[in-house]
Formats: sequence, C-alpha cells, structure tokens
Amino acid sequence: MKKTELVAPAGNMKKLKLAFENGANSVLLGGKKYNLRTGSHNFTDEELEEAIKYSEIKGKKIWVALDIIPHNHELEGLGEYVKYLEKIGVFGVMVGDLGVFQVVREASNLKISVLTQASNTNFRAVRMWHKLGATRVILAREISIENIKDIREKVPEIEIEIYVHGAMHMSTSGRSLLTSYMSSKEENLDSNNAQWKYSVEELTRPGEYMPVFEDEHGTHIFHSKDLCSIENLDKILEVGVDAIRIEGRMMADNYLSTVVRIYREGIDDFYNNKFKLKQEWIDDLEVVSPRKFTKGFYFTDKF
Repeated sequence: MKKTELVAPAGNMKKLKLAFENGANSVLLGGKKYNLRTGSHNFTDEELEEAIKYSEIKGKKIWVALDIIPHNHELEGLGEYVKYLEKIGVFGVMVGDLGVFQVVREASNLKISVLTQASNTNFRAVRMWHKLGATRVILAREISIENIKDIREKVPEIEIEIYVHGAMHMSTSGRSLLTSYMSSKEENLDSNNAQWKYSVEELTRPGEYMPVFEDEHGTHIFHSKDLCSIENLDKILEVGVDAIRIEGRMMADNYLSTVVRIYREGIDDFYNNKFKLKQEWIDDLEVVSPRKFTKGFYFTDKF
C-alpha cells in the first residue's frame, strides 16, 4: 500500500535536515526568487544545489515554492529560473498563480503542485487543473473531510494534498493583502502577519479596541489558532489523500522537528493498523505551538 507523503517546510538547510531526520518524505522550500516568504532565510542557488544532493542521498524529494502572485514585470526571468530548477534536479514546484503555472509548463517538465492559494474546494476545479497539466492540487483549508473524500473519488487521476497542522490564515487560505500596509514592502510578499493577533479600532474612537475572538457560533474573521489534525489523522488517511502538509517555513527548529516527528509516528501507526491518539503527542505539540489549536473545517462547521 502506498503511504501518504508527509510534506514539511524548510526555511534553511538546518531545517531541511531536521525535517528529513524526523520523518518527512519531502520538503517545501523557497529560493531567493519568486517566493513569498521573504522573512525566511530561503536558499541561494548554491544552497539549493546542496539541498538537492542531500535529498537524493536520503531518498527524499524537494518541492520549490514559486508562490508569488506576480505583476507583469515580476514574470521576467521566471522561465530561465524554472529551467535551472529542472536542471539541478528539483522534484517539482508549487504554484498558486495561473500565469506562473503557464510559464512552468512552457519552460520545463517539472511536476506542478497547485497551492492552496488557488482556493480549490470542488472536484471540477481540481479536474480542470489536471487537464491543464498539474500533478497535484493542495486543497483549500476551508473544506470538510466529506468534501475531500468526494473530490478524491471523482478525480482519482490527480494527487490530492491537504494541510494538517499550522496556521489557518483567513479568507480562503490567505491574508497577504495586509502585508502591503503592514510590512513596508512594495510587493505582495508574506511577512507572516497572518500569525499576529488582532483587535479592531474604529477611526473616530481612538483607544477603544474591539477584540476579534471566536465563540460557540464561530466568528472566523482573523486567524488566532493553529490547525491540529493529529486527533483525526486516521480519518484523514482513510480518505486516501496522497500527501499531508505541515505549515511553518518560518517557525522555530524545535517546532519543526517535534511536529514532523509526531505526524510521522501517526502515519506509521496508521499503516501498521495500530493508530491510537497519544496524550504525549498533544502535550508535545502544545509545548511548541505559539497558539491554541483548532480542528479547522475538516470535521466541523465551527472554527
């Protein structure tokens, strides 16, 4: 039986090694170009080539994020960079923009994973990406496990990946629009403001802060909790998704190694027919998480 792939983030070479050592099958990383996570160290071309060689020795895979939503001038040089990635042996790229997708298809034979930025929540969208040449689709976070199962059954010819742990963000899997106002960057680059805590201040009433919070009715405006799926990991794997993803290219080393290790243990227990939630998993995850947990939308319509 083919095991579900565990995909982990890697903000630098040390984190890449930690991810592989703790059981990740593949990592997602960013180069110095065409990559949203400018707050992360990211990989120079030399470091990227070193990472490829290391992954080949370990029998692992590397996905490179090309996750910008570019303006016209930002497409310059992308085709050459894609050719370079293919030449050095990158397994595949992850894209969220249709224009970037087209450039990758025209310039290379790299595998393409469509990012959650594309907000895929239905089988027709997933099927369309397959027809365009995508290898994999990472579904939006705002989706139920039953919906995922339906997509899996109706579009079996394409790989399906879902997030299982990390930041939830807001409004269809992203809040990068705020970055241009909060991070003093001229481009649409993600400085990790999706993980800040927020309150609202009305313009004519300075100093009167209105907190944004969740209660039993929902209120999903701002992200304030981390997705944690370890409790329901067996139910997720039963659906037959091809990959599960841990979020957090900019998180601490201890966070990465702990989260990857626990989900690795959970996956292996499932395929050995002995999955059972362990309290030590929850305890360890809570220690390294900067926020409280939510099950997201997979098993409930309440956030």
